[in-house]
Amino acid sequence: MNIREELEKQKLYCGRMLSGSKQSPNGQTCIWNANIVTKSLGKVWYGDLNITTDGKKLKEIASIIGEPIYVLREMDCRFKTENDPTDTLMSRAVWSTNEQ
Repeated sequence: MNIREELEKQKLYCGRMLSGSKQSPNGQTCIWNANIVTKSLGKVWYGDLNITTDGKKLKEIASIIGEPIYVLREMDCRFKTENDPTDTLMSRAVWSTNEQ
């Protein structure tokens, strides 16, 4: 199972940019320069996410791979924090597929 392939099937390409202005559409929740982490693989993806529209896709992928997906802000899993233990990274998540 390749999680990157599953992400790309859902048009969630690594490094994607949703908006140069970094302005969320009204009523939608975006995480700019987000990072995706899983317990078994650590950091697997980065780019802009619109949780309002991408959340369902992420939940489908989590079901396929058999484990939760955690979404972190840029500074919580980049530069000096990128190599922190996976449990530490997961604790910094601002959203996960475990949420309703």
